[in-house]
Parts: sequence; structure tokens; C-alpha cells
Amino acid sequence: MFLATSWRSARRTLVALSLALAGCRASLPAASPTPQTVSLRLLVDGASTPLLRDLANHFHADNALITWDILTLEPRFALAELARSEVPFAVLSYLPDPRLVAENGSLWATPIGQLGIAFVVHPSNLISNLTPSQARALLRGQVRNWAELGGADRPVQVVARPAESSESGIVQALLLGNQPITRTARLAPTSQSVLDLVRADPNSIGYVATGYISEGVRLVAFDGVLPTPEALTAGSYALRSPILVVGKAEPANDLYRAFFAWIQSPAGQQLVRRSHGALPTQ
Repeated sequence: MFLATSWRSARRTLVALSLALAGCRASLPAASPTPQTVSLRLLVDGASTPLLRDLANHFHADNALITWDILTLEPRFALAELARSEVPFAVLSYLPDPRLVAENGSLWATPIGQLGIAFVVHPSNLISNLTPSQARALLRGQVRNWAELGGADRPVQVVARPAESSESGIVQALLLGNQPITRTARLAPTSQSVLDLVRADPNSIGYVATGYISEGVRLVAFDGVLPTPEALTAGSYALRSPILVVGKAEPANDLYRAFFAWIQSPAGQQLVRRSHGALPTQ
């Protein structure tokens, strides 16, 4: 069963969480001839890495030179590192336990955008759309030949991300439920390797975060909708998840807060919309 209700509940919570932050700006020291060098340390999951690096490259403070220390870890490992290290915040598109940021949870969180999970096939594959039941059957190994879906007489090869990845976590939560991905799936250690494997195999189908979509593969619509930034922002593409900044505590009036507030501003959201969905209120 497709779990659309969980997104609606999450969206209401996340919009509320963002209100206190979106209008804030850090009070930085007065400009001086020699700008202060400030290091910002962040964790990020693989699905959100391209977006965070793009945002970091475009953020500037008037009186500070920023050095970025960004470490990519999948959610379970990122949360463990967040708890035991001095890195104050992580950018994640999937939380193994959403209760961590519930009203009385142990983590502070605010949303910065919406990530989509895109199905990709080899350019020679003429399948253009998958219903939720068809996508579920493919990933579970119940469809073994593309001819069963009106395609060519070719065997199906699923390319999947490891279970600990955000991409697989989202697919599992929103599409598969408690059913596992087929044991015959080829596991790809990174999103880029998903694309590489699909480009090389006309029989394959894989899934990647929308920030990784590139040439050499063909997008397949899900339930009649392609994972465009416009569809993600409007909420018409179903396989989507909020991208969250999470931390052990709310940021102080510092450059972290300024960075997160800038991402939620119109200027930051314009960059988010290049390959992701904007916040529901934008």
C-alpha cells in the first residue's frame, strides 16, 4: 500500500518547525579589513550530497571566509556520528526513526527541500510509465521479463542501493512496506554506480535521488508523473521525502543558522528547485 498519509503528516510538522528559522539571520561581527575564517562542519547522506555541495558553493557571508568540512554518511551512521562527535548538524533525506524529531524527540530539525526518487532505465527500454503496483512487482522480483509490462522480450535486472541508504529507505517506506527487494538485484554502492550499471545494461532498471539524474539513462514516470522539480514542489510526484537539517540542538545565532535560513529563503530555494522540490510554503 502506498503510504501517502505519512508524507502529509510529516509536511505539517516540518512546516511548523521551519517557521522559527526561516525569518532569522545571524548577527555577525562588524565587517573588518581581515575577514574571520570560520569552519562549518556538516554530515550528509548520499542522496542529498549534490544539493548540499551546490548550496555550500553559493553561500557567502559578508565578513567571513567559510571553509567547509562535509562528510557523507548514510542516515544510520550519520545519526550515530552526530551523537558522539563535535559535528553539530546533518542533512538527511530519510530518518530511520521519525520519532527522533517528533514534538518530544531528541533531535531538532528543519526542512530545506524535497527529494524525489527517480526510476531510470536504459535508453533502449521503451517502458515510459510504471504504476505503483508495477514498480512494486518489479522491485520484488515478481516481474521477470519486460514483455509482461508491454516492453521487449528481455529479462529484468533490478539495480538497487544498499538497505542502509536513504534511497532504499524511502523506497521501502513509501512503496514496498515490509516486503524485501528481490534477491537477484545488483547492489550499487553509490547513486553514480546505479547510473553506470543502468547505462551498461539494456535490461536494467534502477532508482536514484533526483540530484543525480544525468544523461545516458531514461526517466520512467511513476503513476503518470515524472520526478521534475515542479512536480516535487507541487506534491504531485509521490516518491518524495523531505530533506531535513537535523541537530542535537537548535543552532545559535551564528553562521550555521545563517546558512540554514538562507537555504529556506527565496534565493536558496531557487537553487534547490534546480533538481529538487522546494518547501511547501515557497
